[in-house]
Amino acid sequence: MWLQLLVSTSFLFLLLVFLVWFYIRHQSKVPYYRLTQDQCVTLLQKAIQGVLPEYEWHAFLGMTMRDDEALDELREQCLEIDEDGVKGTQTINGQACMSFNKKGISQLELLLDEWQHKTNYLV
Repeated sequence: MWLQLLVSTSFLFLLLVFLVWFYIRHQSKVPYYRLTQDQCVTLLQKAIQGVLPEYEWHAFLGMTMRDDEALDELREQCLEIDEDGVKGTQTINGQACMSFNKKGISQLELLLDEWQHKTNYLV
């Protein structure tokens, strides 16, 4: 009986060690959304030109950027534009693209001007 208890306890301990090791090893491989300043500038340019695919816009708005507060603040500003600056979508080359009203375009242009000229936005 004591032998069975010892074997069971040892097995559970080894299982726990394995699960912790597996979690630590694969935790960093979980996909997450990471953008650079250049990619954000390109996204804003496409939005202003009316050729930004709808899925890119919603992916940008829907994912919190935990590793970069400045880019997350840009995302939050774009969320505000999305609330009252979007006309809808238009089909370009068989793809649904975002369409913004005049107010939305002017706000996007201000953001684009700000982000194009940032040299070191992390400071």
